[in-house]
Amino acid sequence: MSFKPAVICVVGSLNVDLVTRTPRVPVAGETLTTESFDIGFGGKGANQAVACARLSRTQKQAETGESSNVEVRMVGAVGDDEFAGGFLKSLQKDGLKTDGVKVLKGKKTGVAVIIVETGTGENRIMFCPGANYDVEEVDLVDDDAGVALFQLELPLKVVSEILLSYVVMSFLFGTPLTA
Repeated sequence: MSFKPAVICVVGSLNVDLVTRTPRVPVAGETLTTESFDIGFGGKGANQAVACARLSRTQKQAETGESSNVEVRMVGAVGDDEFAGGFLKSLQKDGLKTDGVKVLKGKKTGVAVIIVETGTGENRIMFCPGANYDVEEVDLVDDDAGVALFQLELPLKVVSEILLSYVVMSFLFGTPLTA
């Protein structure tokens, strides 16, 4: 008997986070020495997908690469730049299927420049969507997906197209909406 896992499809943003921690934000024209700088992989879509993947398996399954009863698929886009390979490997290391992440030629991966004030925790974020805003306006969710997650960080036209496909399929075939 073959085992078929439940499928969660996350359609959303993939951003490289450039995080600077500083005691305060510099004023116009000022250069300020910061406390730290980190680069991470994020975006609300990628963050939700990673959370789903991590919650869907035990620590032993994660450590050994053993499959679980839930398959999490990430759908979105990155550029063909220096960030793409590391980003995809990071998602795969967390157990995500990344076949739905397109690497768009001539585009840059989305970037969020984040300044965090260490004393208050207040942050300021500058977002450059990059490849996120070039995701195709087609139904990107596989038919076997039981759940589809959206964060509205992709163009609304993309999300609308996918949701419209679900509404039409539900009306024509009487299948319940799960998105």
